[in-house]
Amino acid sequence: MTIFGTLIFGFTSGEDLDVLRTCTGVTPSDALVKAWLTVKARASDADPGILQKIVTTISGAAGQITADGSAGQGNGTAQLTFHLSAADTALLAAGALYLFDVQVKTAGGKIYTVEEGSLQLASRVTGAIT
Repeated sequence: MTIFGTLIFGFTSGEDLDVLRTCTGVTPSDALVKAWLTVKARASDADPGILQKIVTTISGAAGQITADGSAGQGNGTAQLTFHLSAADTALLAAGALYLFDVQVKTAGGKIYTVEEGSLQLASRVTGAIT
């Protein structure tokens, strides 16, 4: 089931951000193998939009599916972590409202959008990063 209307806020443009998501209703025998977090200015913009992070069950710079929803890893509940670097969030203008979604793929090849919403970052007050 898709969650609509989520708002990600309270984070600052130009800084690192980990987006953690829980995905329920996973069939344990058809666990998640891939997930996408896509951020766009408009839904009609072509992929990858402003930024897109793709994760699998193997840890990488983009993040990881830390529990795939299988019987041994979440039993129907998956955990997703997407890492947005400071360079990624710097692509997003402070105060602007962006659209995002989280899409997943199962081992059986089924694709589901599990979350859609908006993302808005605040301005940085401190400019120092070193």
